[in-house]
Amino acid sequence: MKRFLLITTCCAALGVTMAAQDNAEYQGWMKSVGATSGSLRKNLEAKNADAAAADAKKLQEIFGHVHGYWNDKHVEDAMKFAMAAGAGFGDVAELAQAGKFDDASATLKTTSANCGGCHTAHREKSADGTWKIK
Repeated sequence: MKRFLLITTCCAALGVTMAAQDNAEYQGWMKSVGATSGSLRKNLEAKNADAAAADAKKLQEIFGHVHGYWNDKHVEDAMKFAMAAGAGFGDVAELAQAGKFDDASATLKTTSANCGGCHTAHREKSADGTWKIK
């Protein structure tokens, strides 16, 4: 009986640790999205094709991870938001590389709407002003 309780306690502790680690990693991705999106906008305005494409590809990669995070949690709408964002950032990269900066900027705006949709559905503001995942 003691062995069963020990194993159960260890499994529960491991689960909590893994969830905290996943959430910390997720928060890191979200912080990176904010910074990279700002850089992408500036690079599109400056008509810097290579830098804009690199930013967009980085965002596409991040949203691949975000999709995996929500897939593991079986949250369909968040998976769709992440997939659409990843595809949109891929389109922005292609448009920027082709020198179609106005089209890339318009696609960026459309793609960014996925971020807002997911944030509305899956995060909430704590009493201390920080955000947490619902």
